[in-house]
Amino acid sequence: MELLESLKGATIYVLESAACLGAFYLFYHFVLRKENCFRYNRAFLLAAVIFSVVFPLIHVSYNPNTTPTVLNSIHEVSNEPIANNEWMFTITAKSLKPFFFWWEAVALVYALGVIAFGLRLFIQIRGIQEFIWYRRHEMRFNGDHYLIKTGGALPTFSFFRYLFWDEKQTLNESEKRQILRHEKVHIQQKHSVDIMLMEILKAIFWFNPLMYLYKNTFEEVHEYEADNIALRQYGSKAYTQLLIKMVFEKMGFQMGSHFAKNKTLKRVNMIKRDRHIKPIKYLLPIPLVALLFFIFSCEAVHIEHKVEIENIAYQAGFADEDIRPTPVVGFDDWTETISYDIEYATAKQKYGIEGEVIVIFDITEEGELENVKVIESLMRGYDEAVIKSLLESTEWNPGIINGEEVNTKIKMPIRFRKS
Repeated sequence: MELLESLKGATIYVLESAACLGAFYLFYHFVLRKENCFRYNRAFLLAAVIFSVVFPLIHVSYNPNTTPTVLNSIHEVSNEPIANNEWMFTITAKSLKPFFFWWEAVALVYALGVIAFGLRLFIQIRGIQEFIWYRRHEMRFNGDHYLIKTGGALPTFSFFRYLFWDEKQTLNESEKRQILRHEKVHIQQKHSVDIMLMEILKAIFWFNPLMYLYKNTFEEVHEYEADNIALRQYGSKAYTQLLIKMVFEKMGFQMGSHFAKNKTLKRVNMIKRDRHIKPIKYLLPIPLVALLFFIFSCEAVHIEHKVEIENIAYQAGFADEDIRPTPVVGFDDWTETISYDIEYATAKQKYGIEGEVIVIFDITEEGELENVKVIESLMRGYDEAVIKSLLESTEWNPGIINGEEVNTKIKMPIRFRKS
């Protein structure tokens, strides 16, 4: 049963994460894809991936009574198909337990997939490390990167701070400088961090095709950004001619960034595009992020209790001329706030019971509410909600006896009734 419940939670998480990834990608495809602000596009894609992975893990409760009806309807519609889905299974006394329940098989397949893709990633990284070690005598440090000559064994590409250079290419000096400049941009902008992040997520979410789509999109944006910076120095005409000329094999190193890795025609078209930017487009992701956070991270909590704060008792002798302690905001506002806080906190318990919690607490000479203790308990969750609400409440005006501020102990009953 524990495995089944875990699988159910994981399925909900995967579906919600995929929905976020899909929404963000559709926004990128139709709104940002053709824009020339490549750093912004890269930042958007990074945020999209991180938010899509994190949002379904965050659970923030809210009171639907204080939220616009439109938002409540969106939230309920978006979560109803998943929230109401229950796993059903039956085991009879005469039946024998199969070698594998179907959910155990699913968990096993997922684990094997993670191991396989994780091992593949490890082998790729290990292969690059071994090549660096093998060619270490050919390695030179050039300011912000290490230059490694491949001797034709590998194409020219960059990986973190390593620039692998195929010196056997037939290039003139100007072409060499252009390609080196392009690869240096990959290193300076730390594009390998994005690729490594996506490789790790692909190993974890190997069954999700959107992860592969994002990986390819990152590579595309990286090439656009590197092209955009490199052509500023050498001019678009000469750079475009070189781009069309160069055709490299990928050699299976999917994590590296090399000059002709992406489709050449798309890169040429992007170079020729006008540099007109519509700034308003870069503000549009804000409402999208807010909406997705509300849908997948917020949970409506319906208050089923009515909290009544009955007459409080001062456990100290106050004469008519003395002054009893009072909340700074006044008793009516204080009790209303406390009642609402307790109602909202106990709504998460989902027990719907009735009863009474009696607490005592101190109002110090400085007007601080301290030492809250439950002397008559109802249920642990209810008791904790009462204590937390009291400790977070407003300051008090201290009691005054014979002209001096004194510590006062107060006894307060709190009754819970079903609303």
